[in-house]
Amino acid sequence: MTGKILIVALCAAVGTFVGFAVLCSYRRNLEYLDGVCGLISELKRNMAYRRDAAASVLASYDTKNAHLKKNIGEYMAFVGAKDGKLDISRGFLPPRTHSGVCELFASLGGADGGAQQRELEAFGATFEELRAKAAQKSAKYGALAVKLGFLFGLGVGILTL
Repeated sequence: MTGKILIVALCAAVGTFVGFAVLCSYRRNLEYLDGVCGLISELKRNMAYRRDAAASVLASYDTKNAHLKKNIGEYMAFVGAKDGKLDISRGFLPPRTHSGVCELFASLGGADGGAQQRELEAFGATFEELRAKAAQKSAKYGALAVKLGFLFGLGVGILTL
């Protein structure tokens, strides 16, 4: 009897863990998009007032997101090499977000101040929209994934008996 209860509890725990992993992936994407939106606003603010080079702004930009730090480091390596190809790693990013980030980094420093400001406004609007969708998706499906994972695991555990 205790073996059967243990099997059901183990299946429910595995299902809950899988649901929690899905929740974490939603949150990780949202945190990345928060960092990108913060980066864009920092670049816009700097271009409007101080007019430092994009590379110096990115070098001094402090973010908590490890993947965004890695992407900024990849851009800094590209700028330092001056003859390579810009290669931004995808990691966990969805294709649309990754292509937008690649376009953002590729556009930095390629125009005068006014044109760069307009490009950053467009990127800001795009990433704000992506962030809003990611926040909605995280709130809507995050907790649901944990609950469904638990119920699915519980169901599998009961069916194995």
